Amino acid sequence: MAAENKPDAFADERVSLEGRRFLRATGVKEILRFDETLVVLQMTERLLVVRGEGLALRSLAPEDGRVELRGRIDGLSYEQGRQEKGLLRRLFG
Repeated sequence: MAAENKPDAFADERVSLEGRRFLRATGVKEILRFDETLVVLQMTERLLVVRGEGLALRSLAPEDGRVELRGRIDGLSYEQGRQEKGLLRRLFG
């Protein structure tokens, strides 16, 4: 099993954070949850969870898989996409 011959499933994903106030992500397949304190994005094979205050959608380009958020970003984490139901249950009770 040569790992170097396997295509990178995450190659289209990019996440950049500027000063904890602006987040840009590519490789977004769907926005699963969005409010002022929590955003859950379905990426290629996993979920990107963004926590913060005053989160707002600055730009959405679903055809390109791009999302831009602004607000105070307190945390970013990845969760496995297969655990989506369990994760969403843990996040939202």
